[in-house]
Amino acid sequence: MENFDQYYEFILNRGSTNGGHSLEKIKSLLEYFDNPQDKIKVIHIGGTNGKGSTANMIANTLSMKNTVGLFTSPYMTKINEAISISGVDISDEDFAEIIDRLKKPLEELDEKGLHNSYFEVLTAIMYIYFYEKKVDVAVVEVGLGGSLDSTNIIKNPIACVITTISKDHIQILGDSLEEIAQNKAGIIKDKSEVFLYPKEGAVEEVFIEKARNTESRIHTFDKTEVEIIKTGPDYNEFSFRSYKNIRTRLVGIHQIYNAVTALITLDFLKDEFSICEKDIYEGLLTTRNPGRLELINKNPRVLVDGSHNREAIDALIDSISSYKYRKLIVGFSILKDKDYDYVINSLAKIADEIIVTGIKDNPRAFDTDELYSLVKDKAKRSIEIKDPIEAYEYSKKTASEDDLVIWCGSLYLVGDILKHEKSSLKGSLE
Repeated sequence: MENFDQYYEFILNRGSTNGGHSLEKIKSLLEYFDNPQDKIKVIHIGGTNGKGSTANMIANTLSMKNTVGLFTSPYMTKINEAISISGVDISDEDFAEIIDRLKKPLEELDEKGLHNSYFEVLTAIMYIYFYEKKVDVAVVEVGLGGSLDSTNIIKNPIACVITTISKDHIQILGDSLEEIAQNKAGIIKDKSEVFLYPKEGAVEEVFIEKARNTESRIHTFDKTEVEIIKTGPDYNEFSFRSYKNIRTRLVGIHQIYNAVTALITLDFLKDEFSICEKDIYEGLLTTRNPGRLELINKNPRVLVDGSHNREAIDALIDSISSYKYRKLIVGFSILKDKDYDYVINSLAKIADEIIVTGIKDNPRAFDTDELYSLVKDKAKRSIEIKDPIEAYEYSKKTASEDDLVIWCGSLYLVGDILKHEKSSLKGSLE
């Protein structure tokens, strides 16, 4: 292959999982490389929402004193962003070199009926890269679910972190919260240290039972232990147990509880990785999580947020309450397999105008006319602009300095907008 685009096409063309989810395919693939995933320390992070934020907070803080691999998905503007070490994305050269080594094993496994999908190949690249670069620890975010997610081939994670549990991907993970929780709990191995975002009722019982059956220890907290000092568009401030006046720039009340989930994990691991309280304060404060309530334009103010399910939209709407604005303009699209009725109804209640657009090159995307027909009768004012970049530019042109523009509903949509902004900035500097 001659250039990076061809390597990207190669991995993309592996497609999605064929014949159901299974760990057999990626296990067979990584056996060719002598199982690098079992030769590194891994902090494994699962859950429905908040995985990326929590992973970034843990990785950023541990990076103060350590070489830390971070694997998150989906990426926003370039596939390299999914795999990074201490804040530096994998290079095009390293990415391509590992793919060159993977090609022959992939072909042999294909012939045996063990086809590794796009995400399985990406996961394999990640584990090989982190092992060969000798990271002190890898912070690995689950792609989908837990039990049969390709990241879950590790035998002994040093920590299993579970964020919030809510309904998403129900066609794969199950219809009830308990079924989804059981799938997420699949990352817990024998004698694991488990760090839980607070759970309730039957969902909490799923994790208690899993911990009991695996002789694992659960570490969690009660939300009443968290003293919220300030929430706002610039930063959150809170105190928790012995940690006083912690600040994080990831805004929204939900990010405070994500930060506490990260904090209880970091506090437990601080001696093993030689970090002190000062590192924890600085690490949480300097963490970024692209595409999550991220300000990408100042006049007018434009925020992007990848929220696409009930819990995430509720958190977004809660966060918006800390902003002052004359008019709220919401740019929006969503995939068909999401809870789009709830999302549309929720956004229609707060938006002065909704701009409906499409999501490019995704088989799960709505036809824009169909999506607009669902929105127009519920919104105070709405407009349909099929091309997402044209729609985004329209939102900037029509908003005044006192207005607030939010683009949400899909990480794919947000990624395209961020890519457009990055290329626009690059063009203006040349």
